[in-house]
Amino acid sequence: MSGSARRRRVGVVLATAAVATAAGAIVGSAPAAGATAAQRALGYVARAQNADGGLPGAPGGRSAALTTQWGALGVAAAGRPPASMHRRGGRSLAAAVRADAGRARSTGDVERSILALRASRQRVPGGLVRRLLSRRRADGSFDGLVNWTAFGVMALRAAGRSTSDGAVRGGVRFLLRQQNRDGGWNFQGRGGRSGIDDTAAALQGLVAGGQSRGSAPVRRGARFVAAQQRPDGGFPLQPGGPSNAQSTAWAVQAFVATGRNPDGVRRGGSRTPLAFLRSLQAADGSVRYSRTSGQTPVWVTAQALTAFARRAFPLR
Repeated sequence: MSGSARRRRVGVVLATAAVATAAGAIVGSAPAAGATAAQRALGYVARAQNADGGLPGAPGGRSAALTTQWGALGVAAAGRPPASMHRRGGRSLAAAVRADAGRARSTGDVERSILALRASRQRVPGGLVRRLLSRRRADGSFDGLVNWTAFGVMALRAAGRSTSDGAVRGGVRFLLRQQNRDGGWNFQGRGGRSGIDDTAAALQGLVAGGQSRGSAPVRRGARFVAAQQRPDGGFPLQPGGPSNAQSTAWAVQAFVATGRNPDGVRRGGSRTPLAFLRSLQAADGSVRYSRTSGQTPVWVTAQALTAFARRAFPLR
């Protein structure tokens, strides 16, 4: 989810060991000349880490569970184990994720905790899964919302539940019922205005839950996302709005999840989504939220990092 929407609501990997090693080598120092966008982003996130192992919204701030979880997902997507990332004498990013998971109470916090724990190669406590399952409703949703249901399916799959699991199947059925006629999804359900972030989350949840990439709902959802691309190559939170980095990162993840190469997404001769993200990257490796805003740079950069790595959730 992107920027203001989160405050309101709260396939190719970097494949070689050489890439992962190079990314690790720049941690704690300025980005190396010739480093890739992903390596520079990884270095920026690592340098922002606090001694408690967590990540702040912006360097120098206090660690926050939300940023720590998204940071762990981005770091893991880029091929660096969160257990290996720590400031000298401080806790690891994986340890911070584990500590935050023990305090997770809201549905979104529980879901992100499970995803971040597995991405960090940590055990998911049974109590955390039971807490998530307690949020299920009779209609198969989690708290009655599309985004929480999509993340609920992804979290259960990350925790080891199969696509035949009753809760997973129920979540998939709910998501299918909530798809709008234009192919997209709204976080509150069918009939609300379709958004890019919500549609991307629903698509990842559907594919993680066993829905075929070639199925009609998945194809329609992917087409909806692609049709929202702006002339600058990026994607907005809502159709017709200005591009932002987080919605663009979500669009990339939707394309990866549904088997579409993001490098081939060019609407009307625009640049690609990843080229748009690279255009927002500063010399220090951080990624701006948009042309006009540099809000929560650690969070934004972590989400861009997952897109640079061409990964979809849940991370395998």
